[in-house]
Amino acid sequence: MRSHTPVLVGAMLAAWASGIASSSHAGNYPVKPIKVVVPLAAGSTADVRARQISEHLSKALGWQVIVENRPGAGNTLGADYVAKSAPDGYTLLYGTIADQSIAPALYPNLPYNPRRDFAPITQNALVPAILFVNAELGVRSMQELIALAKAKPAQLTFGSYGNGTLTHLLLAQLNRETGIEITHVPYKSAAAALTDVVAGRVSLLFDFVITAGPFVKAGKLRPLMIVGAKRSRVFPDVPSAAEVGLPRISHNAWAGFLAPAGTPRDIVNRLNTELVRIVRSPEFAQIAVDSGGEAVGNSPEEFAAFIRSEQDELAGLVKATGARVD
Repeated sequence: MRSHTPVLVGAMLAAWASGIASSSHAGNYPVKPIKVVVPLAAGSTADVRARQISEHLSKALGWQVIVENRPGAGNTLGADYVAKSAPDGYTLLYGTIADQSIAPALYPNLPYNPRRDFAPITQNALVPAILFVNAELGVRSMQELIALAKAKPAQLTFGSYGNGTLTHLLLAQLNRETGIEITHVPYKSAAAALTDVVAGRVSLLFDFVITAGPFVKAGKLRPLMIVGAKRSRVFPDVPSAAEVGLPRISHNAWAGFLAPAGTPRDIVNRLNTELVRIVRSPEFAQIAVDSGGEAVGNSPEEFAAFIRSEQDELAGLVKATGARVD
């Protein structure tokens, strides 16, 4: 018995240490600042929202939550950085439809796998895009726009945030669904596309309440259609895509928090609990409504299922448009 005692004691200590480690991830978490990577530039809508939520998360966890911007390559640079970070709960991604759902079909050499390399935590919000036309174009409904586009094939133009972005895919889908031909004009930034539509140099674009809304109030833009099945509370008189007979035009912008794959489940659950409480609070629910969308705050499983569904559907749309980014 004596000869086996050291081995037995060692095994017992290892088992005890393992049990303590596995049961104390969330109990001791966090013990240092947390970094949230935003894969877009500072000052963007996603950046502003991530900072607002991170400030509340800091208070909830008792440690500073730092936002770091890593823009570039359609949001994929920041996403790749987080995918390759330690799975310890201290580096998170404020992911979007671009880096999680569009990128797998758009980039033939994507350096990360969204299905394999992330642990979804919760979705923050869902924001429908809106089809805006320059007010001087003279159309007041989707029916009038389609009629004008058919009368002037390839003469109308639509601006997008860039080749392969959600705004490009939605406009390409509009062409396919209605049999019209509106010429695509890709821009390097959302601001540049919006500026040219407001100025009348480009006919129309899909954009969002938070950026295009002020120009509607100023009489420069006119909203014709809300993407999806529901109307916007901001523009209640504007019909949804489903209402005008275009139900397939349904993909909206969204964002949410993800951790690297392998992050302990109890840490993911702790973050989910705090983030859901924040995004469903009256303050953030109202922010979502004012932005033309709605707060979500779902479970990790629900968020993962949503991302997979978006990936499958958008892969077909990317293929149909022929969009590619090397």
